[in-house]
Amino acid sequence: MIIKWFMVVGLLFFMGCSSKSTVVLIENGKTQNAVIVTTDKGSQTLDSVGSFVNLTAKDRLPSEIKIMSKKEIAERFKEVIAITPNKAKSFILYFEQNGVELLPKSKQILLDAIDSIAKRTPCMVDIIGHTDTTGSNQANMVVSLKRAKYIASVLEKRGIPLESLLIKGYGEEDLLVATPDNQAEVRNRNVEIFVK
Repeated sequence: MIIKWFMVVGLLFFMGCSSKSTVVLIENGKTQNAVIVTTDKGSQTLDSVGSFVNLTAKDRLPSEIKIMSKKEIAERFKEVIAITPNKAKSFILYFEQNGVELLPKSKQILLDAIDSIAKRTPCMVDIIGHTDTTGSNQANMVVSLKRAKYIASVLEKRGIPLESLLIKGYGEEDLLVATPDNQAEVRNRNVEIFVK
């Protein structure tokens, strides 16, 4: 089962807490989703939003597939839905060459990232700095880490605790846009902010 593609609700049977468990496939923004629910006696494939089966024992077939409305899912499983982690979000900020000056459009993206972090707290935040391929590898490692630390300082000034941040600089490694050595490319001069 692939957790990011579906939600498993009420798997209490496997913990010995209930005589019936339910597995339901919920909306996740993807166009194709499926989960195969298997017991010792057979399996059922849930491949449409709202489809569900009940499980009563590992040596019995899953129930026939039925459809549950979004409203019923929200009502029956509100406690599980409330503790489901938010999907990770990614923000990419672009910089002027050789420094920590953000390009004008990236200033608004940074504000959007700060807003997202504030709404998701507590959360984990990765801040990964990059450069283009101009300059030496060593200098680019320094610049990429400076960019990441600069963004971390902005977040800290906005009340985001540093212990929830992972800060790294990759220099000209792992380029967003593949370029030859010593080529300026604005899209590679970036910091990626991953909010999880």
